[in-house]
Amino acid sequence: GDWQELPHFDISHCTSHTEVGKEFKKFDDECEKFKFAEEIRLGYVAVTRAKSRLICTTSRWRDATKPVEPSELYEFVASLVNANLNYGGVLLSDLPAPIDGAENPKLADPETAPWPRDPLGEKRAAFDASVELVRSSSPHSLNVSGDAIVRSWIEDAQALINEIQQGKQGFEVILPSRLSVSALVALKENPTDLALSIRRPMPHMQDEYSRRGTTFHLWVESYFGQGTLFDDDDLEPVDPLEEDQTLEFLKQAWMASSWSSLTPYAVEVPFETVIGGVLIRGRIDAVYKFGATDGQGDRYEVVDWKTGSKKLGESAAIQLAMYRMAWAKLEKIEVERVSAAFHYVPTGEIDRPMNLLSEAELTELIEKY
Repeated sequence: GDWQELPHFDISHCTSHTEVGKEFKKFDDECEKFKFAEEIRLGYVAVTRAKSRLICTTSRWRDATKPVEPSELYEFVASLVNANLNYGGVLLSDLPAPIDGAENPKLADPETAPWPRDPLGEKRAAFDASVELVRSSSPHSLNVSGDAIVRSWIEDAQALINEIQQGKQGFEVILPSRLSVSALVALKENPTDLALSIRRPMPHMQDEYSRRGTTFHLWVESYFGQGTLFDDDDLEPVDPLEEDQTLEFLKQAWMASSWSSLTPYAVEVPFETVIGGVLIRGRIDAVYKFGATDGQGDRYEVVDWKTGSKKLGESAAIQLAMYRMAWAKLEKIEVERVSAAFHYVPTGEIDRPMNLLSEAELTELIEKY
């Protein structure tokens, strides 16, 4: 894609090897000039990024048998220091050039090491011996032992065996009396995984991307001058940032969207509502109010900010269906007067899924399990 910026040559007009050779020599010279210009450009970036201290180094020996001269850029920096022009530089060392016929120290006494590197290092022998001891041991009978530690191992092993056997036969998990909206989405998407998570709850991992996603939602809230407190349940469904995203990138992308110029009717709206005998809890990112166009009252749109760029599947629309229904109940209006949308912040895409589930269909989903 950048071929136009790189040196190039044309030998279509050449009629002899000599002319071709001249073109190659000319191309080689252009490459050297281009390489030096790139080195100056890269050196400028490196030097100007230094906040308080800058260290410049060079090497005469690489991986070849002959030494190389320092780059012109390095020699220029060194000349400024040597000239004592009050730039504040200090020459830490100045090794002389190798004498003619000198051998590359790296080749004369090369460093060697096994590859790939063994992460256990010196502990490998003891580790392998322990593994072999386990493999050569006879299975334990799981008979009760007088040793307290061994007895605890037996109990753990028996519990795992029982769980595996029960899993093969199938097991019943009772749906809790309280669910978050994200759990409701999981119920539609993968009820088996949800059942396993209910049966054995695991803490939700909060990595730096999840924390940044939370920070973004808080920033949008503060942008509109709102102030609410999140609890752990509220933070659960917040989308993590993708690895190539930064908080500033999301801020700029959101500011470029049409939503930033609109004043929301409500921000970060918590709700609790009962569906099919189950209490559903959630939090709506934003609600926008629009004037009536049919003389039958104002219309609203609930919006959920998505910090990921990948468009979500059909199951995710349950989240919007729940938000829409919850807001209609809070405002005591017909659900038809409430629309719902996902806004994918990185791409600016707005997704308004069609045929969102009604309250009866949400109830049917819950009562099915």
